[in-house]
Amino acid sequence: MASVTVTVTIGARTLPLERVTDARISTALRAAGQDIGRRLDAVRCPEHQKIASNIRVHFDAKGNADLKYDSCCAALGALIGKALG
Repeated sequence: MASVTVTVTIGARTLPLERVTDARISTALRAAGQDIGRRLDAVRCPEHQKIASNIRVHFDAKGNADLKYDSCCAALGALIGKALG
């Protein structure tokens, strides 16, 4: 499974998921990160046979997610967009 770095804004602070002490929050966001990792692991560039790398997702205080990743080319980015809808 692709590795996903998850961060979250709580109050005025941005924390890595590992430093979130509220289990309700960390469990839900960890599951979201794992789901994203599973979905992206299944998406391979048809030209380069690579997957996305340096995958990061940030959840703001309202729960909105901002996904960022590195891809080998625009074709992979388009496939990722379709996979995550």
